[in-house]
Amino acid sequence: MDCYDFCIVGGGVIGCAVARELTRYKASVALVESACDVCAGASGANSAVVHSGYDPVPGTLMSKYNVLGSSMFRSYCAALDVPYKLTGSLTVATCAEEVTALSRLLSRGVGNGVAGLEIISRREALELEPNLSDKVLAALYAPTAAITDPMELTFALRENAEANGACFRFGFTVCAARREDGRVILRSEEGGELAAKTVINCAGSGGGDVARMLGSLVYLTHRGGEYLVFDKLPFVRRPIFQTPGPMGKGVLVAPTVYGKFMVGPTAVDCVSSSMPFRSEAFGELLSAAAKSVRGLPAGKRIAKFTGVRALSQTGDFIIGPSRRGDVYNVIGIGSPGLTAAPAIASAVARSFALERRPGFSPSRRGIKRMAGASHAERAALVASDGRYGNIVCRCETVSEAEIVEAVRRGARTVDGVKKRLGVGMGRCQGGFCESRVVGILARELGIPVSRVEKTARGGFVLAKEGV
Repeated sequence: MDCYDFCIVGGGVIGCAVARELTRYKASVALVESACDVCAGASGANSAVVHSGYDPVPGTLMSKYNVLGSSMFRSYCAALDVPYKLTGSLTVATCAEEVTALSRLLSRGVGNGVAGLEIISRREALELEPNLSDKVLAALYAPTAAITDPMELTFALRENAEANGACFRFGFTVCAARREDGRVILRSEEGGELAAKTVINCAGSGGGDVARMLGSLVYLTHRGGEYLVFDKLPFVRRPIFQTPGPMGKGVLVAPTVYGKFMVGPTAVDCVSSSMPFRSEAFGELLSAAAKSVRGLPAGKRIAKFTGVRALSQTGDFIIGPSRRGDVYNVIGIGSPGLTAAPAIASAVARSFALERRPGFSPSRRGIKRMAGASHAERAALVASDGRYGNIVCRCETVSEAEIVEAVRRGARTVDGVKKRLGVGMGRCQGGFCESRVVGILARELGIPVSRVEKTARGGFVLAKEGV
């Protein structure tokens, strides 16, 4: 049985960030994940916003790590070659009560240490976002907000952690634990075991279950959200939030780093870590978005998705060691967990007072992309590898060479390729390219096309060969 100094449970952005951070130190590090890839849960289904930090209650872990993580994010993404765009954000008020609420948010943000916050008039807000609704009276402008690609970030963290010595084990669903000779032994549903001196629980929606297996009485609730994705249009320049309510920050309208924009999320309490997209969600999202913006091009929507985040009953992040000291919980990380990830990971790793390891490399280079490259750069890519000239996904301009490299870096499913490269995320939603992706995956993995899976949690694309 393999034994490590640390075993992280959960391959979301938090787990991967903690794994990468621990490799800065002299320690053996493993991460176990039930799916066949990282980024199989909430980290692959969220708003992709780097929050400025005006919303969390002052004095909470959520507030502390939100603001600190936001300040770290630009350099974090630069080191990992991940898209980051400083956009600022607007939180709009559409009635007198909401204008008063903006003042409270401003005070809270100042107390949290957020720089540059100001309440601006309708006229000033329209100069920033011409498509604001006629209902908007004023807005809270947060210049430090940004957008990123949370999926690319999670994959980059995995790659960098592995390059620095971390071991990732997939298909390891923790079902039981015991303590033996000063170690925690984790057993998987699939039959394997792994030992660690310290277990770090970053299991997301399963974090409560894992915590209880390890002796901590922690219970999490689940809140689902539905989103609509729209085609590449310059409709909004920055995330536009609604004044927060009891269920969160409301439905936002936000651009992506790749030129599309999205509307969402709804807020639906649910009993499990997954939820379907409800038929009524279309109308709910379009109606809610009309409070913030006008002229929403409903006919340009190209996709929908859902995500489920785990929330603690305290309303704050749960971060810290258990009473026995051999388990460290990092769970209940709802929004703004993506923003907080760099700061949380750094704090968790530093809490163990380990000796620094010489030779740690913080950098990772992304896959060389045809999309966004100049004519000369594209010519150079094709000259270096002729497969760059074979464009598989025309909507997003993704080549065979990029897909092959994604497989080399860990993609094992259609969605694994999609999340890394955007294949199938364009206007046709994979209608023209998915069959070609399946063929490339089968070839590169050395399996029949009938064994190619759709998602990291299973499900074959084809019923049988030739179908």
